Order: sequence, then C-alpha cells, then structure tokens
Amino acid sequence: MRKSALGFFLMAGIFNFKVANSEETAPQASASTGAVKSRAATTKPELVTFKASDGWTITAMYAAPRKGKPVWILVHGVGAGKGEWGKFAAKLSALGHGALAIDLRGHGESLKGPGERLINYEIFDVTGDWPHCLRDLEAAVVYLKTSAIGLKRIGVMGASIGANLASQLALAHPEITRVALLSPGVDYRGVECVKDIPGRKPLLAASLSDGYSYQSVVALTRSMKDALFFQAMKGHGVQMFDDPDFLKKLLEWVKQAAP
Repeated sequence: MRKSALGFFLMAGIFNFKVANSEETAPQASASTGAVKSRAATTKPELVTFKASDGWTITAMYAAPRKGKPVWILVHGVGAGKGEWGKFAAKLSALGHGALAIDLRGHGESLKGPGERLINYEIFDVTGDWPHCLRDLEAAVVYLKTSAIGLKRIGVMGASIGANLASQLALAHPEITRVALLSPGVDYRGVECVKDIPGRKPLLAASLSDGYSYQSVVALTRSMKDALFFQAMKGHGVQMFDDPDFLKKLLEWVKQAAP
C-alpha cells in the first residue's frame, strides 16, 4: 500500500504544476475500513493510500510528527499535486510537525475512481466533480485518526481551490483550529470558500499581483472577523513561498499555532 519516498522532499523542486483560475509514520490503514497496524513513529516520508467515502483511492505523502506535535493536511490547486508541497513539508518536518500532502482525486497518483476506473480531473468541469474533492480531505482526516492523530492535532493548509476545500473542512470540524488559506477565491469551479470559520483565527494570504484572489481575500477577511491577512510580493498559492519574507512569516505563524 505504501512505498518508501525519501526522494519526495529532495525532488520536490522539479515538480511542474498549473495554476487555474489565477487561481509518528502512519499505520497501514484504509480510511473506509479503519483497519490499522501499529508501527513505531518516524518522520521519514512515506507514500500512503486510503479510500474516500465514494470509492476513490487517494494517494498522499505522509511524514509523521514528533510526539505531541500537529499534522498538516496539505491541499494543492487545480492541475497540481502533492509534489508542490515538498519543500514546505520538509520545513514543517524540521519543526517537528507532520505533513499529509494529498493528491486530490483525478490528480497525480489519485486516478482510481469508483470501480478502479481511471479518471482525470480534466473532465470535472463537465461532470461537476470539483465539490466532491472535499471527500478526499475527509478521508485524510479519517486516515490520521486511525494513525492516532486526533482532530485537535490536525491543521489544514490549502492553495487555490485547495484553500477553498480547506475552509470547508475546517467549518465541518470545529476541533481543527489551525487553518491557512493560500490564494483562496470566493468561488473556484463551483467550490466556494466559506464566509466564516467560527471560533478560529484562520490565516488568509494572497499577493497583490494575483487580482482575483487578492480581492477575494479582502472580501473574506471582512466576513471572517478574526482572520489574519498575510500579503506576498507575487505569486499564486505555493508560488508565494518564493517570497522569502512571506515564507518566514508563514513559518513563524505555523510555530505559534502549534501546541
């Protein structure tokens, strides 16, 4: 079910990805069955798979946290994949935090839909499947829970449409207090960003050069009364990590958000 993937972090810089709309090692487990085999904790990243509630097989890269530290579910944008989080996941690991970077359905290695049919995200605009990607995040939560990571230790960070999905996951689970939305939009391909995440202080980020997302964040921070707004010099989603001042500020926030 999983293969060693130490090269994930080392090779992350060569991943190419498209931006749309400007837009504890885990026990072996199935999110659909909850079956678990206990294993010793380690921070070595591994390739893991688990089932979403509608039959999709979701592939992810998982690096376990140090004892008591949080795990971040990392959610990519349209046409991208788990690889775009590689360098950032390595920085999280250096802080002792865990990372579960997923390939959303139809992306990367998550191409097996119900009945093992191979399906690519490029048909989702026609089929209207984008909102169903939230089930992939829910499956990630179940996977972590079977790995003895409770909701209070889970954080979620998304980029572009992944940010909108992350906002919906946080709204559904009040116990998830660490929420970071990078370049969210009011609506990406029918996936709306929630207008408020009660009881939490989410971080929203955008660059001034990213018109739609920047204006969306301005509007969203008005409705999310306790939200923080970080601004990058340029870029969309994880591209903002190329701004060293932004990346430093984000990592400081991550450390402060940890127990």
